[in-house]
Amino acid sequence: MTSSHLPARGRSYAFRLSALGLTITVGFMVVFGIVLNTGRERERDQARLAAANVVTTINSDIERNLEIYDLSLQAVADGVKLPEYQHFSPAMRQIVLFDRAANARDMGSISILDENGIVTVNSRTLTPVPENFSDKDFFIVQQKNPNAGPYVSRPWLGSDGEYLIAVSRRLSHADGSFAGVVIGTMRLNYFRELFGKLSLEPGDAVTLIRDDGSLVMRLPFDAAMIGRNVAATRIFRKMVSSESGAFEDTSLIDGVTRLFVYQHIGDYPLMLSYGRSVETIYGPWRQRSLRSGLIVVCLCATNVALIVFLARTLRRRRDAEYALAVSATTDGLTGLCNRRRLDELLEREWRRAMRSQTTIALLMIDADRFKAFNDRFGHQAGDEALASIAGCLEKASRRAGDISARYGGEEFAVLLPGLSLAEAVSHAEVIRANVMELRADQQDRPDSTPTISIGAAALAPRRGLEPKDLIKAADLALYKAKRNGRNRTEPVVTNIGPANRSAAA
Repeated sequence: MTSSHLPARGRSYAFRLSALGLTITVGFMVVFGIVLNTGRERERDQARLAAANVVTTINSDIERNLEIYDLSLQAVADGVKLPEYQHFSPAMRQIVLFDRAANARDMGSISILDENGIVTVNSRTLTPVPENFSDKDFFIVQQKNPNAGPYVSRPWLGSDGEYLIAVSRRLSHADGSFAGVVIGTMRLNYFRELFGKLSLEPGDAVTLIRDDGSLVMRLPFDAAMIGRNVAATRIFRKMVSSESGAFEDTSLIDGVTRLFVYQHIGDYPLMLSYGRSVETIYGPWRQRSLRSGLIVVCLCATNVALIVFLARTLRRRRDAEYALAVSATTDGLTGLCNRRRLDELLEREWRRAMRSQTTIALLMIDADRFKAFNDRFGHQAGDEALASIAGCLEKASRRAGDISARYGGEEFAVLLPGLSLAEAVSHAEVIRANVMELRADQQDRPDSTPTISIGAAALAPRRGLEPKDLIKAADLALYKAKRNGRNRTEPVVTNIGPANRSAAA
């Protein structure tokens, strides 16, 4: 066993510190991301609430005016049913049929159309122009559906050049047959001025649209958009799916992404939406996030730099400690374990063998006539010979648990946990064969590696025995090999107990 086989130290402190630091850094980033997302959601919620308040306010204004106008239409329809109506003079008809709401600003006029769609009475003149509106939707719907109720028409361009919409109600004869329509027109300028009271940010848009997709009014104003049908758009389909709501989408009209808040206007076929530009909503949040993000990135970068510095410092310290530990447990010449390390490992393996009730074997190896070799060829040749013998020991090791050590001077030891005496002798012969092969490769030079003698012993640890008993037994075998001519392996029978330790010594 060389220094590379020393026990692992587990995860290094450097790795643990790096993992902890990176975890903390990632945690900071996750928390910051959550805070940013929370701030974004808060901005969105505030914008949605503000837009909902605006939509509710405008919705109430439009609904109230439509209801007032519809009440005027109902009063006209009721007045037409009076028995005396046909005998009233035109001036009296005006007084009976029309209240002041009919002449309100931006309310246009109230007219009565006969069953052919021709104007017969108008709230603003005693001699109305007999215009024909039989092709308009507000007339056709009332003509075909007795239960249409108040109907808000699509926008159209009036004879005076202004865009109008009409609120209509059906007039019926006593038998329920169609008798005409009473209509009240509203100038779209009313909606434009109403929307214009809002303080819109760049990119914002307010839209009034019919349930069939006809656009009634939009701010920013574009006359070309009035009456345009947008029923096929994704935004419109989302709006008609519920009475009110909010969602983000990109307008096909101008390509601006907005937060749309919408609401239906009472029982009328109208929807009002307020689109807040996403850029306007999130612009301040993005600026704050960018500033905060730069600070967090700098802090995280500093943290990572400190982690890297500390990790490198700990790694260098660990390497220095490891090198010191290796030098303290490794023989500098051969790279094998030194005697101190061998004693530690023998103690550990002895306890393990006692627990598992297995044997443990030990080889004691000595270079033959090494002192004479060293005196003849010098210390450098002697060191090279010892290093070559160490290489032969390592070459013979096939198991991770085999431990080779320099015991002292020219003496070596090989610890073989779990092997019997016969297996230990076989291992010893492999080592000796390696040395002989090495000598053959040196072609019988006078300074070729010396031969070795090996003593083998094996014990089954039990109570009353100690690791030093195994060492003594292997030493006895080694001395026997020396006495019997060297360059050989000699085993020893190790039935050593407390009573015969002195004999073994």
